[in-house]
Amino acid sequence: MFVLNFFKKYFDAKVSLTFLLVTLIAGFIILYKLNNEVVCNSKEFKIDAPSLTVGEFIIFSDDTKDAHSWRWYFGDDSQIAFRSKVAHSFDKEGSYLVKLVINNECTIQQVVTIAPRKSSVDESLIPKIIVPTYIVEGEAVVFEDFTKSAESWEWRFGENLDNKVDSFDKICTYTFTSPGRKMISLVVNNDYTNVGTKIVFVMPKKEEKVTKAEKKRNVVPLNPFLNVPDAPPEEQNVVKVEKGPEIGGSDANRIEDVFSLVTDGKISYDDFIKYFCKYNLPTVVFKDQKVATIKEFYYQVKKEKIKIKNISIQKGKDDCIEIILIDKKHKSVF
Repeated sequence: MFVLNFFKKYFDAKVSLTFLLVTLIAGFIILYKLNNEVVCNSKEFKIDAPSLTVGEFIIFSDDTKDAHSWRWYFGDDSQIAFRSKVAHSFDKEGSYLVKLVINNECTIQQVVTIAPRKSSVDESLIPKIIVPTYIVEGEAVVFEDFTKSAESWEWRFGENLDNKVDSFDKICTYTFTSPGRKMISLVVNNDYTNVGTKIVFVMPKKEEKVTKAEKKRNVVPLNPFLNVPDAPPEEQNVVKVEKGPEIGGSDANRIEDVFSLVTDGKISYDDFIKYFCKYNLPTVVFKDQKVATIKEFYYQVKKEKIKIKNISIQKGKDDCIEIILIDKKHKSVF
């Protein structure tokens, strides 16, 4: 009786029940983790290819027991693949660290060394992919193969996560759904040894902003001058493109010198834009696919003292610089 009264006095029944419930929940969690835990017994994944050379498809596969999700990183800035067995080709020679993450827990890494394309390869067998110089997200692009004696085609445009074929036609139309770097590949006559590849950069589509004034113009008033012909434009009133100092593709380093003047605060914005076409200023695209106007980039460089690792330019038909591709140096903590 004394013992019973002692427990009633110092231990509340609700506290005991709560403790018991927490213990049971913790036990269930431990059992669940033990049953679902993937033991990383696999130390490497399978690589299957006739030879590890530029442009050749390589089959990567994993057969880990109880695996249900995969993420492949190929180390060449290409998109992540999400299947146990994937095909991938590299467009440049060198060593790449290929990483596989299984079930978001186990990580396997292997270095793959890609050799240059063999000189003995008949270049006439490699499909030539012709692409426009300017591709915009959401706009249809027509692709056509001109390989002689071709009877079958496999087009892949670099946006399919499962690496499936996008078109089996000689002439096909494709619309890119996202901006950024894409690798187009073409296999002709089931010849996976001679694969044609092409790297393109898809520009983000421009968002059209509708002002309040434009919304009010939906109702068009009666125009009393509707049938009156317009006067021909006078030649002196036509706005012509004014080009800045010539910065050719072979002299792109001059832009780095101009950016250095911005960093040192030795050039104003008005003087800075004189290096480009006055009525066709370029768009700045960073390696992480972020986009900025030339004015935004000018003040960002001036304020943050950005250091540039690599820079390249793309020109239009009027020889104006339309795109500036920027790869920034990341600041070190040391």
